Amino acid sequence: MSISVTARTIPESATVVAAGELLASEFGNEIVILNLRDGVYYSLEDVGARIWKLLQAPVSVPAIREAIVAEYEVQPARCERDLRTLLGELSAKGLVEVREGA
Repeated sequence: MSISVTARTIPESATVVAAGELLASEFGNEIVILNLRDGVYYSLEDVGARIWKLLQAPVSVPAIREAIVAEYEVQPARCERDLRTLLGELSAKGLVEVREGA
């Protein structure tokens, strides 16, 4: 079951995955994403691109946070805040699905 969420309401028990109707291409440190439903292009760079790669299979927010904290010099609290903001934005644009209890 997919749910509509904002950055502050993504439950810890939810999994997040890239939506199905997208095309994405990697260009160096950047990922360019075409939403096939509305024809809009988006891009993610650096850490955002790394998070996008993690979203290619269903993954929990804690698992993403742990991977980013391990790979980059970032405080866990800052990572959590920024990650939830990014996931909320991606969800609002229809680029990811948030699944409760999946």
